[in-house]
Amino acid sequence: MPSIIEEIQRDAVETSVPVSALLRRMKLAATKLGLGEVEAWVEQELNGYTTKLPDYRIVRGSPMALNPIRGWQPVSGAIELMSRRGVSQSVASLEELASRDEGHLQIPFSDEIVAQLNEQNGVRGWPVSLHIDRSEVIRILDRVRTLVLDWALKMEKAGVIGTSFGFNEAEKAKAQAASTTIYIGSIGSFAGNLGAGNVAGDIAVREVNVVQISNLLDQLKQHIDTLAAAGVDRPTFEERISALEAEMAKPQPNQSVLRGLLIDIRNALAGAAGNLIASGALQVLNQLLGTGVPNP
Repeated sequence: MPSIIEEIQRDAVETSVPVSALLRRMKLAATKLGLGEVEAWVEQELNGYTTKLPDYRIVRGSPMALNPIRGWQPVSGAIELMSRRGVSQSVASLEELASRDEGHLQIPFSDEIVAQLNEQNGVRGWPVSLHIDRSEVIRILDRVRTLVLDWALKMEKAGVIGTSFGFNEAEKAKAQAASTTIYIGSIGSFAGNLGAGNVAGDIAVREVNVVQISNLLDQLKQHIDTLAAAGVDRPTFEERISALEAEMAKPQPNQSVLRGLLIDIRNALAGAAGNLIASGALQVLNQLLGTGVPNP
């Protein structure tokens, strides 16, 4: 039967094992060995950071503002500080985000920063978010997995293997004597003239507006004969509309489901390329989905 350290090594190289599960096994080992600093790091990764973030949790992206007419537009000017944000969410939360079929994710900026940007640009109520690629989240998870593997290999090298249930006193002494601090680097300073709140934030998939969806569906259903004549696959189109209405009728609609159905409807409308009704609907869909496609 493999020992605790051997199980950690095995799980660390097996990508099908979630990083959150790997960390819980590491927490068990670190607690039994009395390695407080290692256990503290695991707790932060499992529950989310409340202290200074490690450098691998800094992500880069594109600051974007939501123009109510043209959709998401790049923020211009001196944006270097705004292009980097810290991610404090738990590993389990990041795993859920990484599993979504989303090319880009968002980290909303603080109300203070949004207000300053809106004032500088002479607008009101425009949301501002850092748009990051999903690969940034995957990179964080991969780094955590590697850190766990490095630690387990270091324990083995120090002669700390354990049994399937724990460690003997000699191994505990060896673990304490070994340098077991996990090096996570430094994020440096992100202070800037945009004020506090620019350092860390939660990643989110932008919520689509159910009122706008409802208005769009009303329009589409009125013109379904015309759209079908223009090339839209009517059975599929009507099925997606019905599914979308059913999801919106729920007390708390699933945003991922809504976005997936909207994408299906958008793809179906592509069959009616050139039709004015389809073109107008596609424009609204692009705005709802946050693709940033501008009006002509």
